[in-house]
Amino acid sequence: MVAGPWFGKNHGYKVMKAVDEDSLPDTFSGRVRSWLGLDAVESVLHPETAGNDIDLTLPIEAPESADFSAGTASSAADTESAERHDVEAPQGSAADTASGSGTGSTSGQGSSGQAADAAGTGSTSGTGTANTTGAADTSEKEEKKSTSPTKLQKKYIKAWENWHMRTFPGKYPLHNYNWKYLKYDDNGVLQYEGDDDYMIRRGIDVSEFQESIDWDKVKEAGYDFVFVRVAHRTMHTGDLRRDTRAIKNLKRAKAAGLDVGAYVFSQAVTKKEAREEAELCLKIIKESGVELTLPIVYDPEIVVEDYNARINYISGKQFTDDVLAFSEVIKEAGYTPALYANSSTETDILDMSRLGEDIVLWYADYNSTPEIPYDFTFWQYSCYGRVSGIDTDTDLNVWFIKK
Repeated sequence: MVAGPWFGKNHGYKVMKAVDEDSLPDTFSGRVRSWLGLDAVESVLHPETAGNDIDLTLPIEAPESADFSAGTASSAADTESAERHDVEAPQGSAADTASGSGTGSTSGQGSSGQAADAAGTGSTSGTGTANTTGAADTSEKEEKKSTSPTKLQKKYIKAWENWHMRTFPGKYPLHNYNWKYLKYDDNGVLQYEGDDDYMIRRGIDVSEFQESIDWDKVKEAGYDFVFVRVAHRTMHTGDLRRDTRAIKNLKRAKAAGLDVGAYVFSQAVTKKEAREEAELCLKIIKESGVELTLPIVYDPEIVVEDYNARINYISGKQFTDDVLAFSEVIKEAGYTPALYANSSTETDILDMSRLGEDIVLWYADYNSTPEIPYDFTFWQYSCYGRVSGIDTDTDLNVWFIKK
């Protein structure tokens, strides 16, 4: 969620060919080499850009009639659903049988904050997802999950497997949103209309870097929810700090009528540190007196352009362990836990098969159409939003809700 000179700035993860891999520490070098390997995939999917900066997302544009929806089994119902959306009837794929997740690469996600500096004085912004105990109900999440990919999902999976030379880690349900209903207005604000199954609400995520916010104007501009950063851990020293505007943002957003959630920017390298982050988050929420109606989000981010960032060197297993440790503390306190992640985090670092359905996913992807096949509830689609009542760039999000 950090906006700075990292790959997360654009979520396009541009890796310049000037990167000197040999100068990187071994663990981090391996991850960068994995990212650089996508050049081969990029040359297949986008030959017109081959030889330029390497785009580490897979910006696969959805055909006008295509979607990500899929059936739940190989049956007549699958075929009927596929025909309705003009996609290939599910035949099974690597995603049905793949095991676990790799320990390859990821990258920092974009957002409206600033990068935490070497002295540990900086910080990051926003992330979010939904709480089953408040107005923001995600209890029907399982209804939109499938294990059979559609044409577009299969295209992504095939490209991923060709790049990694291994089976796609598919032991996690797939979403079934229909991207033919996805449009943008003249101001770049996302629209999703016409789907009989899903609707969206618009939201933002903020930190102290948005400074003073006129929350009434934010609400009047059509934004219904917010994820407020309450704490962050510094990248080098590992100090755990409060967001200086957390309580003000929580209280004022709630008073303006927005659904409110919270998040912690993490650089935890142990389960103990992840638990500490969750405990501080709960403490700040209690102090605010605000009743959350959205989940509490764990936001761990690899920092590509800062080789010494502490989280860059933990294993995929440790990364997943920390997610679960944070989430357990949140669940025990009666809240819904959530995870903020991009496609690289989900497919190359996390073991998605270990994440329970009670951990809501907030997906960051600044492509015009989300690339990941995995299910998600929230989508952060821009870090350059201009919102009435806020003087800085702000992350823009949508929340997919079952009708």
